[in-house]
Amino acid sequence: MTVLVGAETRMIEIYLPKVFPTMSQPDKLTVEQWYVRENDIVWPGDLLLEVEAPVGLIDIPAPPEVTVPHRVRSIVKRGGSSVRLGDLLIVLEPAATSPT
Repeated sequence: MTVLVGAETRMIEIYLPKVFPTMSQPDKLTVEQWYVRENDIVWPGDLLLEVEAPVGLIDIPAPPEVTVPHRVRSIVKRGGSSVRLGDLLIVLEPAATSPT
């Protein structure tokens, strides 16, 4: 995960984390489905996507660094794509939300 800080924006790039204990760079996983779409709002703890791994299907939530609502700026790896440890998956940007 990388946080990019600009004058007014704080974008978060989310990379494929180690999702099972023996996972290494050569292991290929498959993006099964995204639970979010571009322009959706992601809240802390929301599930982002599901990947297929040798150990089964694994849900990947928003990382702990997402402490406030963020908007999905771009999804880099589409459903059906092969991904490896450290591949960029999604880019989030702060969401302007109104208090309710």
